[in-house]
Amino acid sequence: MKLHNILFWVNGIALIVFLVVVILGSRRRKPAAPPNLTPYYDDETMEGPKLERFLGAAVIFSAILAAALPAYWLLEPGRQKKMDKDFLADSVERGMFRFAKAGTVPPSEVLNLECARCHGAKAEGGAATFLLQPSQPGELAKTVSWTAPSLNDVLLRFSPDEVTQIITYGRPGTPMPAWGLAGGGPLPDQPIEDLVNYLQSLQLTPAEAMKRNTAKADQIMKDNPGISEGQALFMAACARCHTKGWSYGQPQVMGGGGAFGPNLTNGVTLRQFPPLSGGVAKHVEFVTTGSDFQKPYGTQGIGSGRMPGFGQELSARQIDEIVIYERTL
Repeated sequence: MKLHNILFWVNGIALIVFLVVVILGSRRRKPAAPPNLTPYYDDETMEGPKLERFLGAAVIFSAILAAALPAYWLLEPGRQKKMDKDFLADSVERGMFRFAKAGTVPPSEVLNLECARCHGAKAEGGAATFLLQPSQPGELAKTVSWTAPSLNDVLLRFSPDEVTQIITYGRPGTPMPAWGLAGGGPLPDQPIEDLVNYLQSLQLTPAEAMKRNTAKADQIMKDNPGISEGQALFMAACARCHTKGWSYGQPQVMGGGGAFGPNLTNGVTLRQFPPLSGGVAKHVEFVTTGSDFQKPYGTQGIGSGRMPGFGQELSARQIDEIVIYERTL
């Protein structure tokens, strides 16, 4: 007998057995009563013990709710503070991974941007190789070593919003690229906020920053005998922006203007802060607090937000010395 015939008879017998079982089972099963005809509790039971049990449970749960709501209200501020603290800690950790050079931190899903390659492992400052484009006829492009600023004091000079803007839009004409989407870079807002939070965790105290700037000025005075303290402080803190070529070791006219700082020579500061209208005090205030975007300063000056305030990094006397020097340019 062929195989398919055997399978046919087996399936037929199984079908007959199934039908017999169904028929016999249906004869033995009694139909259930409709739900609406099923007897339930009588009125005395429903309105007596049954109702009392439900009312008792309602009272207990109401008491629990009445006690829990005030407790939740009292604990909620602490919970929110803890969540804010934990979120900030996570943000700082992500910022640390983004800032670090690849290979110097454990593997992570966070992309290393390697900011430390230019700004130093602890944001203490460093250098970057940069191709300097010609600016005058006959000049050729040349590779220079560009001094990258320290960032472990940047929030003493700029606000977090200003640092966010710098990271987002970069510094055109320097090795600092635009990292934010708004500036043409690859990063959305959250990674940039992580970087700013990480930098905040590294910041020196004002006393430490002041000590470092004073040491820089002292060294400059040793290397350049005869210059004033004001000029040395200017070279330590201001020349980067206000002197072309300063960042790559080829300074031109001191205070003559750079990529981000305007020309301060030829009496510009005297015209911006005239001596007979409280200009010296306003000049000191401007160097101390910096400029705010679109806020007026001096004589018809409009702030760009790019001028940092040095009030937390230099003493009042040191700022006075810088102002005296600037007013002689």
